Amino acid sequence: MSEEQLHLEDAKKLYRKAVEEFEIAREKSDRIFLCDACAKGWLSAIEATYALVLKKGVEEEELLKTDWGRRYMVHRYAEKELELYYFSLRDNLHIECYYERALDFDEVQIQLNDLKYYIEKIEELEEVRR
Repeated sequence: MSEEQLHLEDAKKLYRKAVEEFEIAREKSDRIFLCDACAKGWLSAIEATYALVLKKGVEEEELLKTDWGRRYMVHRYAEKELELYYFSLRDNLHIECYYERALDFDEVQIQLNDLKYYIEKIEELEEVRR
């Protein structure tokens, strides 16, 4: 399995875990579980982003694994639509939900739907030949 595929598989696993935790959070009306779901969702977005950059021809050892580095790579390698999704997911799942605890259940559901779309669009990208 290629590095891109490994990152995509991790993204999908984390997405599924985020959805599971979201469903528990909604059922119990538990905002702590909601934050956990957002954290898993954000980690899923990170893994999907690594897959995107690898598909654009960057080598695994060249991945910038900091927030600043990911923002730089997204600006440099992502198409505009995916760039907008990345920054929306970062702002909403990571900052507004996890850190600020400012999103409600309906807003998180929308973000998880957007995350699913983000992963699917990255999965559809053609890999650059190295």
